[in-house]
Amino acid sequence: MDKNEILEKSRRENQNEDEMERTIKIEGESFSLALTLLVGLVLVAYNLLHDLPTESVMIMFWTSCVGSRLYKLSRRKNTSDLVTLLISLAFLVSNMVKYFTQT
Repeated sequence: MDKNEILEKSRRENQNEDEMERTIKIEGESFSLALTLLVGLVLVAYNLLHDLPTESVMIMFWTSCVGSRLYKLSRRKNTSDLVTLLISLAFLVSNMVKYFTQT
């Protein structure tokens, strides 16, 4: 593949956004996820201190983990992603069962 073919391929791949826009988008999503995790930890701590159930917050956390692993598995097909997907899925299902069977 010569230089011109590589450049043309890169232009096609980056047609909708440039590298800086992609970087900002990724960093923004990472910041958002970190902030969501922090607020989730505060909610879980509050619920534990007040003897309230924590399953609803944990469902959101494990849903995020499952979604991340599904995406990574679809892109990389890595065994470790499959293992962590199954573990995350088990915790998600467990918390959902607890949540929906509370009285």
